[in-house]
Amino acid sequence: MHRRQFLALGAIGSGVFALGGLTRLGSRGAVAQTVPVPTVDRLVMTNVVDNIYDIFAKGGKLDTITVHRAPLSVQAPLLAEHGLAYHLESVWGSERKEILLDFSLTELNLFNNYRGLKLDPLRTDALILSHGHRDHYGALPALAETGQGKFKPGMTLYAGGEDTFCRRMVVTPSGPADGGQLDAPALEARGLKVVLAKQPTVVVGHAFTSGQIARVTDFETPPPAARLVAGPMDSACSATHFGPTRVEAKSGELVMDTFQGEHATAYHVKDRGLVVITSCGHAGVINSVRQVQKATGVDKVHAIVGGFHLAPAPDEIVAKTVAAFRAINPDYIIPMHCTGINTIMAVHREMAGKLVMPSTGTRVIFGA
Repeated sequence: MHRRQFLALGAIGSGVFALGGLTRLGSRGAVAQTVPVPTVDRLVMTNVVDNIYDIFAKGGKLDTITVHRAPLSVQAPLLAEHGLAYHLESVWGSERKEILLDFSLTELNLFNNYRGLKLDPLRTDALILSHGHRDHYGALPALAETGQGKFKPGMTLYAGGEDTFCRRMVVTPSGPADGGQLDAPALEARGLKVVLAKQPTVVVGHAFTSGQIARVTDFETPPPAARLVAGPMDSACSATHFGPTRVEAKSGELVMDTFQGEHATAYHVKDRGLVVITSCGHAGVINSVRQVQKATGVDKVHAIVGGFHLAPAPDEIVAKTVAAFRAINPDYIIPMHCTGINTIMAVHREMAGKLVMPSTGTRVIFGA
């Protein structure tokens, strides 16, 4: 077995990812690169923060994965919130890497749960942010402050596009509600290197991001109430960055949020297949999986993990999503965060043997 298994971008045989969209935030362009796509022997995925903590959630050895549940602790109870954070540990041979993916809503819950789970976030090799919603980046500024001078040198935060750092709004019956804005220059001032990974990108030689996600289904659409605040022309948040079609908008105007810069995170586990982590899935969970399959040339999906953003979805959309899950035929579906009980019940009804129920503190072991 070679040190790296070469996978294809778009078609089996090309053997590389194209990294033409990998840029430092604020830079004007990038030179395309090609690198091999990694395979790992083992992936340990810990759900550090999720919407629920279920003391009765079942763990144990399933067919090809092991699920550990965090026991109830009076001394160090885990806290749940409307937020999401993962700790990802992977192994290839003697090489071990750790990645933090998303950073919950509040620093209180993130730091509390890291202590309770006896994990050290400062040992990480890289950071990935799925998109620019506060329930995924909320504790990142505090983590950057805590890690300043303690993180490994050159610590990089991978984001999917300019809109990750733009101000977001939600349209409500009572008027627009402020969705917050992540301050990229402040993160860089703390020593983080912020990189926009618009194309599929290998992260520390073990994981890879999907790149910006093509919309290939006819039933997955962005939340209709989501908006972005347009910035001045030529700024990182100018309306021209919000989608493939040029939008005429003045600075300060609200434009539809298409979540162009949202990306998924994935691993290729030896002898198992792809583990695709959607985080929130505004771009569509099926679109996300198809993007990773296309980017790698690997059809076999071992697990689909994350928030699928179907909690507010009508039954017909849930049904189409579950039908698409059946066509993809993953070994496991692990719904979290914004997936919604409606979708969890539908997956349980149609694909019960593949469902792993969510709970904060859950640790899933993929591979040997």
